[in-house]
Amino acid sequence: MIGAGVTGLTTAVDLLKNGYKDVTVIGQYIPGDMTAGYTSPWAGASILSFASSKDVRLQEIDTDAHKVFKHLAENVPESSVIHCPGVQLSDEEDQDGEDSCWVRKLYPKFAEIPKDKLPEGSCKGYTFETYTLSVPKYLKWLVEQVTKLGGKVQRVHAIDSLQEVIESSQCDILINCTALGAAKLSDVRDSNMYTVRGQTVLVEAPHIRQQIYRDGKDKVIYIIPRGDGTVICGGTLDTVNKNLNAEPELTKKILENAYKSCPDLTHGQGADKFKIVSINVGFRPGRKQGIRLEKEVRASAVSGKKVTIVHNYGHSSHGYQSSWGCSQRVVKLLNEKSLIAKL
Repeated sequence: MIGAGVTGLTTAVDLLKNGYKDVTVIGQYIPGDMTAGYTSPWAGASILSFASSKDVRLQEIDTDAHKVFKHLAENVPESSVIHCPGVQLSDEEDQDGEDSCWVRKLYPKFAEIPKDKLPEGSCKGYTFETYTLSVPKYLKWLVEQVTKLGGKVQRVHAIDSLQEVIESSQCDILINCTALGAAKLSDVRDSNMYTVRGQTVLVEAPHIRQQIYRDGKDKVIYIIPRGDGTVICGGTLDTVNKNLNAEPELTKKILENAYKSCPDLTHGQGADKFKIVSINVGFRPGRKQGIRLEKEVRASAVSGKKVTIVHNYGHSSHGYQSSWGCSQRVVKLLNEKSLIAKL
């Protein structure tokens, strides 16, 4: 397993639970590292679907993932996953043929907000219930699950190619969960990959129990309680800016927007009264054609041994919410191979 972010770790857990042995997750970065080049630590993370009403594949992936998160929220408190009510607002009407409220099929307690109850500037919205989690705790929990089930998580140097791993490990199966790294691997070079810069502010606000989202043409606002007393305020979806450092003016704007959306964050004391824990910058792994879930077979240049490769990357802003759905599909792709081998 190349890549020790939420995608790689989740896939490793699913493989181990489905009987695969000797599973090792390798990565230049592992949970506990805090660098802009490692996407997973900077997530919100709320379990929302970003699928359009026309993207049936992603809808199905997210629906399957929601079932797992529901189980975790209700049965595995150490995962940090919790039920969390939310409000989604949009400042733009749906385009022709689009229905942003398709999630009525996915979210419990879904209800459209009457037009006369919407805040100024919003043209539609709904309330719902989904799940949120504490990112540091959840990533730690995933690592614990991998090791508990007999797998390993190892830090390695930066990897130049899949072939390098094939030759050094002599593995039978290789799962590519390299996120933005897929654009740099010499034998992948996925030109569809692009960065989506995110800047957020983590604040103390243990009294906030509801998530809020508001999007429009030139803005995205979100407030995500993590269940540990902190709240993520965001944010940005910038495909141009490559700045690794937090930008003070943007931080100010994020907090002002968050306060306007939820004055209770500072008990109504103003946007300059936030108790800031950290200011964060990360880069999401965008991909023009959506998530790549694909199988291929390569061979070792030394031994000639055939190796099955499954690609699982390009999750953009929805790595957590699609993680279990994608891992299930990786297992299915591998099981199809096993079935053919038995025939």
